[in-house]
Amino acid sequence: MKLILLIFSLLLNNAIYSQSFKDSLLQKDINLIVEELEFMYGYDQTMREYTLFKTFDKSETDRIENLPDSLRVEELKKRKFESDSIATLIWKKYINPMDAQHTERLIAITKKYGFPSIERIKKYYKKEIVDPEFNPLLIFIHSPRHYWEELKELMLNEYKAGIINKCQYGYALWQFTGRKSFQPMLDNGFKMVTENGKTSLKSTCE
Repeated sequence: MKLILLIFSLLLNNAIYSQSFKDSLLQKDINLIVEELEFMYGYDQTMREYTLFKTFDKSETDRIENLPDSLRVEELKKRKFESDSIATLIWKKYINPMDAQHTERLIAITKKYGFPSIERIKKYYKKEIVDPEFNPLLIFIHSPRHYWEELKELMLNEYKAGIINKCQYGYALWQFTGRKSFQPMLDNGFKMVTENGKTSLKSTCE
């Protein structure tokens, strides 16, 4: 029994030291890391929005997104590409290849610094984040399929280490299981709620 307790204590101390070391690394390099992540996130969102709105003008995409549902649908119909080949080209040449590169880069960042969640970034980053919707987790959510098994293990380790919370893990796992069911999210911090006749998933995490 004493040996088991000793081994457990050593493992716990190693985990705490490892996390503390990663925190100190992230704090030291936080400005560089955030700027790189902001670029990757911005590229991810901007290119995807272009396939819907056919514009890079953020004020215009925001205007359309804030329209009532019926008006937004009509606006998007007007902006639909004449040929599907253009949208296919954008995905093939500009979105899919960069999704892979961004995934690989975020894997490397996570292994060195721990996953750079919004909570950890805000702890050390003293400047203003330009995009209020900025969230590095979305980079993994858009990861290509051939990374999913590696990411399942990586994010499970991050969850066990306390670097990401249960809901972040559940959201990531939903992607890495092909988005076939909301069960990975329901099993990890989300619940289904009905408000004003609409049913949606709601996070139970703080």
